[in-house]
Amino acid sequence: MARKKHTYTIGIDLGGTKILTAVVDEQGKVVAAVKELTQAQEGAKAVIERIKHTLDKVLEKATLTQKDITGIGIGVPGVIDAKRGVIVKITNIPGMEQVAMAKILRDWLGRVTPVVLSNDVRVASWGEYLHGAGKGYKHMVTVWVGTGIGGGIILDGKLWEGMRGNAGEVGHMITLAGGPLALGAGIRGGIEALASRSSIERDLRKALADGRESILPKLLRENDNALKSSVLAAAVHKKDELTIEMLEQAAHYLGLHAASLINCLDPELIVYGGGLMEKLGDWMVKRISKTAKQHAINKTQLDKIHLVPSALGDYAGVVGAAMLAMGR
Repeated sequence: MARKKHTYTIGIDLGGTKILTAVVDEQGKVVAAVKELTQAQEGAKAVIERIKHTLDKVLEKATLTQKDITGIGIGVPGVIDAKRGVIVKITNIPGMEQVAMAKILRDWLGRVTPVVLSNDVRVASWGEYLHGAGKGYKHMVTVWVGTGIGGGIILDGKLWEGMRGNAGEVGHMITLAGGPLALGAGIRGGIEALASRSSIERDLRKALADGRESILPKLLRENDNALKSSVLAAAVHKKDELTIEMLEQAAHYLGLHAASLINCLDPELIVYGGGLMEKLGDWMVKRISKTAKQHAINKTQLDKIHLVPSALGDYAGVVGAAMLAMGR
């Protein structure tokens, strides 16, 4: 049976640990997706070759050819020059500096076609707005809780980028004056330093070193000592007191952070995504929302402000990048 005619673009979500590449149609539907480890330690050249490999594989999986693709969008976790299509620097990929990514992707396609380069959390925010939890809203903030914390701001249906194209750095809003430093970012007391998965891991490992009782050592032995979001979720489901205490502390700080977003921007919606939220979204968001609404300055119509987990999950970035490449 012949495939019904659609417009297809490719979205790429380049991360420090994984590359997710997807073919997306004009309705925001993921037709096919391929995920590979970034293996950032191998350097920029190897990572670029791996991106190309995911492009080849995703076309094969979608039973399409390069001629069927009308554009490519890519979200990256670093400093970019969007107008020139250049990755200025990605800190956690050695040598990924001044890389003409738009040209590389056009060369792969073999022709001139729209290629959009943007920040990874902004494209994820756009995907969530168009085809995820944000569908039907006009004013929305996203908060992506992972190794760090990033986000995006959409006002009146438009992605707000700010004067320098740097808007949406919600992870570096000061939430606890004089608080700890964010790992690798140097911002003291920002929400990333208090509630990212890395910060939660820091606090949990310190508590374990101080002799606190927990099921975590057993779970860590079963997971190569990696304190992944799935491990945290397993500990919560087993009602581990230490894990619940630390996660509720993080949720409290995220609630204060959300109250500031509400007081400043008055959005209709705050969407929470990232690995931790994929595993514990409803559990965390319920606690975040309670604190946020306690600290909102305007108590009227608070029921019209919704705090929810991401609907697209891992696909938010590739859908957003693909939609930008489609001019949406």
